[in-house]
Amino acid sequence: MPVPPAAGTAARLAEVVAGLGTAAGAARPLGPWAGVLLCAAGVAALTVATRSRRALAVLGGAAVGALGAIAVRGWLAAHLGLSAEVGAALGAAAGAAGCGLAPTAFPFAAGALPGALLGAGVPLAGRAFLGAAAGALLGGVVGLAAVRVVAAAFASAIGGALVAVGGVALLGARPIAADLAARPYALAGVALVAAIAGTAFQLSRGDGPPAGAPPPPGAPDEGQEVP
Repeated sequence: MPVPPAAGTAARLAEVVAGLGTAAGAARPLGPWAGVLLCAAGVAALTVATRSRRALAVLGGAAVGALGAIAVRGWLAAHLGLSAEVGAALGAAAGAAGCGLAPTAFPFAAGALPGALLGAGVPLAGRAFLGAAAGALLGGVVGLAAVRVVAAAFASAIGGALVAVGGVALLGARPIAADLAARPYALAGVALVAAIAGTAFQLSRGDGPPAGAPPPPGAPDEGQEVP
């Protein structure tokens, strides 16, 4: 019996939330110092990530590649014999390299990934991969059309997740840390609120060109000294 589209989408969202809880559980034993580093990285992603076009493209491309590999970990294991960890590492390396060489690829990829995940729940001609391909194309086009919004939203989503996971690590051995790690939907709520606030903040500042957007005419390349 075919899975209803809404059920398929809900299952994928549940996997994402469960992954957040798993990450929090893994970070908790690392202790407060790891929590400080994770939270600092999260705050940076929430507040200043869009200031550097190429840096955001590289880091964002790595995140998209890793998340994409995790999403198709079953296929990678069955056809290529790759574990989830190896697949995520290879995906991150490929995403970072590709988006670093062509920053415009980042907003397309950032829109294509959720589009593919959602499209897979709406099979075309009875085939999930056709729905995923159509969703990826549509999402990628939306990403290119709304570069600044997509860049700020994606960076803030990663930042919100880092703050939520880092907060659990900061709490360490306290009972509330175990409670939070066992309740991934509470962590997801924290991450979502932080992501919305971070997106709004970065869009309101309008710092620099968005990741993937060409620099204005006459502007120096990144790293080039201005006389």
